[in-house]
This record gives sequence, C-alpha cells and structure tokens, in this order.
Amino acid sequence: MKLTVNQAVWLAAAMMTYERFKYNQIKSVRDIALIQADIQKRAQNLTDSKVEGARISQHFNADHQSNTQNYFRTVNGNNRRLSYPGEFSEIKERPDLELQSLLTLTTGEQITVEQLINFIETEYRNFFDDKKPDTAPTEIDFQKIITHLVTYANHDYKNPYQLDGEEKQKYLSIRESGSGATNELNKVSDIFAAKYGLRNNNKSKWLTGGNNVVRRYLWNQLKYEEHENVLTSISIVAEKHIGNVEFRISVELNEKNAKQSDFERHHKILTMPPIQGENYCYYIKKPKSRDIEVSHEKPAEIQKKILDGEYKKVQIVYRLKNEEIQSQSLTNEMIYQKLETAFGNLITYYNLVVDKVEINKPAVRGDSMFDKNMILYGPPGTGKTYNTAIYAVAIIENRSIESLFEEDYQTVLKRYNDYKKLSQITFTTFHQSYGYEEFIEGIKPSLDEDQEEQLQYKIEPGVFKDFCENAQHLKVTNNEQELEIDARVWKVSLGGSGMTELKKDCFKNNRIRIGWDEIGEDLTQEDIEYPSTSVKDILDHFYNIMSIGDIVFSLGDQKHIDGIGVITGEPEWLDEAEYKRSRSVKWIAKNIHEYVYDLNGKKNLTLRTVYELKRISIDNVNELILQHSQNEEFTVEENKKNYVFIIDEINRGNISKIFGELITLIEPTKRLGAPEQIKVRLPYSKEDFGVPQNVYLLGTMNTADRSIAMMDTALRRRFRFIEMMPNEQLLNGIKVGDIDIQKLAEVINKRIDVLYDREHTIGHAYFMSLRDDPSIENLEKIFRNAIIPLLQEYFYEDYSKIQMVLGDNAKANDLKFILDTPIQMNAVFKANPDIDIPENKYSIQLAAFNKYASYIGIYE
Repeated sequence: MKLTVNQAVWLAAAMMTYERFKYNQIKSVRDIALIQADIQKRAQNLTDSKVEGARISQHFNADHQSNTQNYFRTVNGNNRRLSYPGEFSEIKERPDLELQSLLTLTTGEQITVEQLINFIETEYRNFFDDKKPDTAPTEIDFQKIITHLVTYANHDYKNPYQLDGEEKQKYLSIRESGSGATNELNKVSDIFAAKYGLRNNNKSKWLTGGNNVVRRYLWNQLKYEEHENVLTSISIVAEKHIGNVEFRISVELNEKNAKQSDFERHHKILTMPPIQGENYCYYIKKPKSRDIEVSHEKPAEIQKKILDGEYKKVQIVYRLKNEEIQSQSLTNEMIYQKLETAFGNLITYYNLVVDKVEINKPAVRGDSMFDKNMILYGPPGTGKTYNTAIYAVAIIENRSIESLFEEDYQTVLKRYNDYKKLSQITFTTFHQSYGYEEFIEGIKPSLDEDQEEQLQYKIEPGVFKDFCENAQHLKVTNNEQELEIDARVWKVSLGGSGMTELKKDCFKNNRIRIGWDEIGEDLTQEDIEYPSTSVKDILDHFYNIMSIGDIVFSLGDQKHIDGIGVITGEPEWLDEAEYKRSRSVKWIAKNIHEYVYDLNGKKNLTLRTVYELKRISIDNVNELILQHSQNEEFTVEENKKNYVFIIDEINRGNISKIFGELITLIEPTKRLGAPEQIKVRLPYSKEDFGVPQNVYLLGTMNTADRSIAMMDTALRRRFRFIEMMPNEQLLNGIKVGDIDIQKLAEVINKRIDVLYDREHTIGHAYFMSLRDDPSIENLEKIFRNAIIPLLQEYFYEDYSKIQMVLGDNAKANDLKFILDTPIQMNAVFKANPDIDIPENKYSIQLAAFNKYASYIGIYE
C-alpha cells in the first residue's frame, strides 16, 4: 500500500508498541518508550516519501509547542510513546488508514491495520486506564489515620493467627486499624501521583521491620519515574510525635546512600524563597545527630550553616497538626484541600532538584516556575495587594520572588507600572455586582454619534477576553522591522472574488484599494450624498475603525480566502484612474486557498467590500498566519511574554456568574496548546475562545471576609493558595516612645486567635507607617480609624471581648480604650422592669488614645 509520511510514522510507532506488548514484559510507561530514530527508520521502510526527524520530535509530538498532530508524547527526554485513544479527545490522534491493508511485523507475523487499531484502542488504552486513580478526595477518611496513630502507634504486635480468644481479637483489631490507615494514605498519594505524573515508590507500611511493633508514622514517597535514581523525593507522611499526630508534605533526601553531589543537588531547594505561612518550615538535621529541628531561618542563613558544617541536611516541610484539625473542625474534604494546596506548592521545589525548573531561565510560553492560577490569601493588612506587584513582576521576568524582595520596592513598582502600560499586567477588583458581561463579553449600549438619540447595541469583549487576545498577538517581522499585530480581523473584496486585476495590483504593491471615487476625497463634509447606508458604513470602517495592526483577509470565494495581510498605514488618496482609496498592507501570504467557512461560524463570506469577521478568534488567526508565513521575507513567532491578570478581592465576586463556562478553561491542562486544550463557543459573539498558556491569574483574598473553606469549590480546585499571615517581625525595632509595636501586635493577634480564629488576626501593614512617623498621634490615628473598627466588626460589638484583646480588663479606668461603667437600672427606668439588662455599658474613651501607658498596658 502507498502511505503518506503521516500514515507511515503512526503505523511504525503502533507496530513497535504492539510488539513491545506482545513480546516484552510491560510494567511502566518507561517500558513502552520508543527511540525517535527507531520510529523514523521503521516509518521510512513504509513510505517512499522522506521521513524527517522533525516530524517525530516536533510536528507529531503533542508536547512540542509547534505540534500539528497528537501522535506522540515525550517520555524521559528524547523518547516517544504513542498517545492513547481519547487522550486528546480523539483530535488528530491518528491518521485515516485503509483498515484491511496487511502489515508485517519483525517476527514475520502479519496483521491487518484494523487488528492493530483494535489493539491500540483496547489493550493499549486499558494499560493507561489502570494507572488512573478511581478515588475521589471526598472518599478519604483522614480520621481513620488519626485514630490509628493515636491509639496504636508504638504498640507491640503479635501475629493474631497464632493466638486465641481475647488476645487474638485484640491484635486482629490492630491489624484492621493499621491496614485501614495505610489504605487511606495510599489513596491520597495515588491521587497526587496521577495529578502530577509521579510514581508512588513505596506504599505505606504500618509495622516496623521486625513485624512486632506498630510504626509511629506512615510514609509514601513519590518521584518522577524518569528520576527514580535521584535520592530526593516529595513525600506524604502521617506521624505521631510526642503524643501529637500531624500530616506532613515534605521535599526530603534519602541520605543513606547519598554522596556529596546528592546533598548539593538536594539543597538547591534553598535557592527558592520559603513559602509564607506558619504551617511551612524547614527541618534541619545536624551532623552526627538523628534528631530533627524545626527552623524558620532565611534560606541564605541555612545555606551558610551547611557550608560551615553546622547543618548536614535540610527538608522543606508543610505540617498540618491534629490540634489545628480539631480546633477548626476541619472535614475530610478540608484536610485534603490543605494537603493538595501544600503539595502543589512544594512540588515546585522537587521539580527544581530534578531539573524540571531552572531559576532565572528566560521565560518562554508555558515554561515558568509559577503556577498559572494563584491566590494570595490571609487576614487584612498582611500585604496581599502590596505583594501582587512583586509576584506580577517576578512572573513576567521569570525570576524568583526572593530576588525581587531583595530589590527596593519602589524600583519593582516602577517596572510593574511600566508592564501595565505595555498591557502585560491588568488589575481589576471583583464585587457583588461584577458579572460575565464585564469579565468575558456582553452586549453594551452605545449612542450613534451622528444621531444622538438613536440607541444601538454592540458586542464588546470584557477585560479578561480582551487581555487574553492581547497575550496571543504574534510577533511578525518583515525585513527586521516588527509589525504591530492587533486582534481585529477584516474581510476585504479586491474587485470581487477570484483573481482580479485590482487584486493583482494590491498583492504586488502591498496595499488594499476600494472605490466610490465619485464621492470625493474629503468625507468630513456634511452635505455628502452616499449611494446607500451600507456604502457609508463601509467607508466609515475603512477610514475610522480599521487601524494599523489589524489583519485583513482577501476574499477568494464564499468559503475561502486567498490572502492574509497586516495593515501598516493610514488611508491615502491615490492618483490612479479608479479605486483611489488605499491603505498600505504587508501581505504575509498571497495566492493561497484557505478554507475559513468553519472558522467563520459556518457562514459564507459575502461580496460586501469591507466588514469585520467577528466570529474568527485570534487563536484561529494565529494558526493561519503561522501556517502560511513560512518564507524568507517574514519571520513569525508566537508571543513568548508572560502576562498577569490580577483580581483583587476575588472572593467578593460570584465566581459562577463571572467566569461562567470559562472556569474550566483556566486549568493548565485545558489551556491552548495543552494536551487537553478546550475552546468554548461564546454565547454572544459566537467566537471560539480559549485561555493561552502565557496568561497568569493572580488573585487576592481577605480571609476575614470569607474562609477558604467557604470558597466556591470549582475555584478552590483550580488555584494554588499562598497564605500570607501577619509578620510581626517586620515591626521589629519600631517604637513609639516606650511602646514596643512588635510586642503590641503579637499580643493582640494571640488574643484574637484564641477568642476568634487566626483568619481574623490583624496584619502588620496597619502599623508600617510608624516606621516613618513613630508619633503617638499617628498611633492614635491607626487605632481609632483602623484597629478599633476592625475589632468591632470581628466581635459584632461584643465589647467585653474587645476589652480582653486590648487588655482593658486589667487596666486602670483612665487607660482603657473601651470603658465599661455599671448600669444603674433605677436611674434609667421607673419601677423594676422584668427584662434582661446588661450589667455594664461600654463606650470608647478617646482620652486613652493619646496615653503611652494605654498601649503599653496591652502587652504588659
């Protein structure tokens, strides 16, 4: 049979995969990885056409950004595996083939193409299905793990089947408890392993090596299959330590067989900034010691101590203690959410160790050390909005957060504002009335400028859709001059359909031309008589709405275009005999025959001279330009810059209402160019829309308004949450007279944590102005205008608790911010009314705010 290159390459890989399964023992994905050169050689034997290596490494490789087919996935660097049926929703997963054609295997066996495809769709597909976890997070019973460790950790154990009576039942209960606990932790590990493409190297064991003592910890170690030999792993642990149970996610090193190079490689985790939040810390191990110490030191300090020999090994760790689980009444789903968020945060450090991420590597599309969707969350005044500028600049420049913190904030802020001017950063704030129409697209009213009372409606993109389209603009260079590309697309008829004399002229001289010369050059006169309203609209579009950077498609016929160009000049009046109205255009492609009927919403192109093609998305335009720009005159590159869309107060908006169907599209695996990319047809414009890989969503969330546990589940699953808690150490050294501001803030927050919760503590930012103005007047303003109102809101004007927070319950009356005075019932009411009346009334004592002793009395 005569095969194309596409058919030959896919069949070669499918035949090799079939042979692997039939004649080898397949245990892992690594066992079915094919060498690219072997695929190329096998394919070349099946076709007379030349099989180029680029077809396999790029065009047919779904993991390559320039792919055109989804035949292969990358395995362990340069090797390839066949994609399994349905991996890309059956989009370009294999070519069309003649089913009854015979194929000869290396063993001499002959099978039909139909038999081969049947194998790929059944046995091969089932191999991958078997690796997918079938457990939902809500089915995991964390309490079973906690109960087991609390009850049986370090308990002696005997084989119950060698015992009788009550003793047998006792150890059978321990056995059942241990098996149940390990099974639950294994479920968590399997879900994380599937989500991040890891392998669960060792399942948890609940007995020690001698099988006579119950372990005090359960441990699962996860690694990438291709990096099994690297001694660093990301692990999930449940442990009982000094009577307390905690869950732990950690990036750790197995030091048993580690060499100095392994330690150095592992300690690359210290080149990235620590994760903010009190649940994160470093575990330090000193030489000749088996004990672990908790450290909150800065990475640079730890690195120095490693070099000095004071520390031997460090882990970065997330800890979720049972005390926190019980005090916050965390459900199984909430525990899972916290562990999932922590795992997503920490895998970045593991990726760094195994060289999946490089610090300060130039940013490219889809390659960044940052998650696509992040939310900075915490109590008010912890610097969430302040830090969005740092995070945004770090994402755009693909630099570590720590390196930005080392710079002067005003310098970073200047670059932040510069990126905003370049439209690489957009800032918006969600609120209760914010909706889909503002965010994605909507029908907006507009007044016709010529007829002031005539109300019209038009479809306008929302801020997010407009931002995404801007992030997709291609870089087109002609003779070393970069062309400005916009998202607007116009269809122009150059003398009609087919190849006309006018079109030949326009293609030759890089322009477009239209007529109605009889109306004259000057269209600003009030007494102009147009042949029709449509002519007036066409000229208005040509002169006033078309702009430099817009794309033009030249009409070929009803379903095809024959030219693609970029407008490079303003309207001109030519001296030619006819069609005097002209605009300069750089033709990227000429004399083509491109089918655009489907892209245009299955609408025919008409002969109307000029109109906008609103149904064709910028992503489709990019594909056409990339497809037809392969010539020496033009260089076309995808937009490799990173773009950051900041959403302040993201939890105040109705997420379902604002995002609509786009909530799925923001997932990294569903974005444009990803293996599972999804586009949706927008309800108003009927355009196909997807979210590009180089757009990052950065939100802020005030936990005093709403806890993470109360967030929309769809939002929680798609964002990485970065906790930002009050950092009183930033107030170190700030004093107002003898008032120690750091101590004052620490004591206030400890009391709020006990009386309310940690999510309603008070951020350090409220006190930062005291660094420049450490006066009692400034401190009074902070307390009167910010701290007291916050406490009133938190405690619903329960002034007895506000007194406790401020220490007023132990102060002299003249130093109390909240003054309590007994209610004399007889002085207020006649007789003795039979109602419950509080014993005290409360008032804010303004005189206390300008007394130093009032503030010192909070913490002493």
